[in-house]
Order: sequence, then C-alpha cells, then structure tokens
Amino acid sequence: MRVPAGPGRYAPEGALVFDKSTPVEGRISSYFYLAPKDRSALEVFRNYRTALSQAGFTMLYSCEMATCDQALIREPFPAEVARPRKWAQNRGDPSGSIDRDVRFISAKATRSGADVYVMAFVAEPNSIWQAPATVLIVAEPAAMETGKVTIGADQLQKGLAAEGRIVLYGIYFDTGRAEIKPESKAQLDEMARLLTNDRVLKVAVVGHTDTQGAPDTNQALSQRRAEAVVATLTTNYKIDAARLKARGVASFAPVATNRTEAGRAKNRRVELVEQ
Repeated sequence: MRVPAGPGRYAPEGALVFDKSTPVEGRISSYFYLAPKDRSALEVFRNYRTALSQAGFTMLYSCEMATCDQALIREPFPAEVARPRKWAQNRGDPSGSIDRDVRFISAKATRSGADVYVMAFVAEPNSIWQAPATVLIVAEPAAMETGKVTIGADQLQKGLAAEGRIVLYGIYFDTGRAEIKPESKAQLDEMARLLTNDRVLKVAVVGHTDTQGAPDTNQALSQRRAEAVVATLTTNYKIDAARLKARGVASFAPVATNRTEAGRAKNRRVELVEQ
C-alpha cells in the first residue's frame, strides 16, 4: 500500500496517483470505529491529530472536507459498511460516493528503529450511520527477504531462447533511486555467467516502473536503472559494452494492473531482451 503525503491526481490512463507518497510493505492493520452520537467529526479528528502528535508522530499530510475531495482522498470502508454504496447508486449517485465528507491525516513515527505509519479517515454522520465514523490504518513496514528471486544462467538462456525476453525480479533498487542494492549480486552473477558462457549473445537491459509518479520522472528513472545494470556488468564482470543496450520504458509495458500494490510490484522490474 502507499501512504499519501500530498494530494492525488488521475493519470491519463485513469489510475489514481499520489506523487508524494510512501510505499509500505509489511503488516497492515485496519480498524473501524463509530464515535458517540454526541461527538462531532471535527472533535474526533482533532483528538486523533493531538494524540498522534503527543505520541511523537510527524504529520505527513492532512486535509478536511472539500479539500479532501479535491485531493481525491476517499475513506476506505470495511466490507460491511461499503454495501450501502449500491443504495447510493440506486438513489441517483452513479459513483456511490457516500464517503466524501471526510477529514484525513497521515503520520509517521519511528519505533525501535522501524518506521510506523498511521492514516485516519474521519467521516461526517450521514443517513447510513448517525455518528462520526473513523477508519484507522496502521502500517508497520517489514523488510522483505531479498536475494531469493534469483534466476540461474541456465534458466535465463532457456527463457531467452523460448520467448526472446525474460523478467528479472532479483535486481533491487530503493524507491525513486537508481543505485543497485547489494542484495542484487546473486542475480547479477547469473546474468554475467550467461553472457560469459555465450560470448555472441547480445541483450538489451530494460527498466520498468509502475505508474506511481510523473511519467517523465519514471522514464528517466527506468533509463538510469537500466544503465546502472549495464555499467555493473561491464565494470564488475568485464562484459563487452558493445553486447549490451540500456533502455527505460517507464510504466508503458505493464505485466499486471497498476491499480493494486501487488500488480505494481510485478510491474517494477528489469528485463533481458535478446538482440
């Protein structure tokens, strides 16, 4: 999931994008609360904001009411509350948007050396429920075990022979960066072994991103990442640079939907393409 640190926008292909946001992988907990009817949504929201501040959280982004609507911040209803959307659609609202009047805050803190993120959505009472409703999401990132998605040289050769291309998920980068992480070494070793064993093979190293961020930024990022892989193969493994091409195609060749985090994770990849 992604934690917004700024307003959202719709990309040309229709996906909702938050240019300022943090991708979080790990334990995600979601809670739904109804406040007492004699409490206002504003009071509930301010109490959450105060409590987060007192707990040492740094505020990332906050919006209220119409500002949230303009920022494309929507309340993520749990399933048992989302059902009335059909009722709203039947009453003439084609979007079923019964959740527009919200206040939102995202915040971050560090606990025992790990980042913790909190998002609170506080909705005004309406005809579906008669009290302020809150969805609270707590995201606790957990480091993914890396170095386990390595494709051996023999499998690389078979994949190229069969399809002319092969997808690699064993090359790792930090978000928005083009420096190859050390845990990528196992996959780089196998790529170098393939190219050393087959000295006439020429390949393009193609970098891919998801749709998060501006297209021009992603184009440049994917190109730099491809160039980083080529530079490592030529410098560290002495592969002839004439046998390698670096190409970045941003998010324009997805292998999965960019509407979900799981799909976006598949789209963030490096490919080898036989030339």
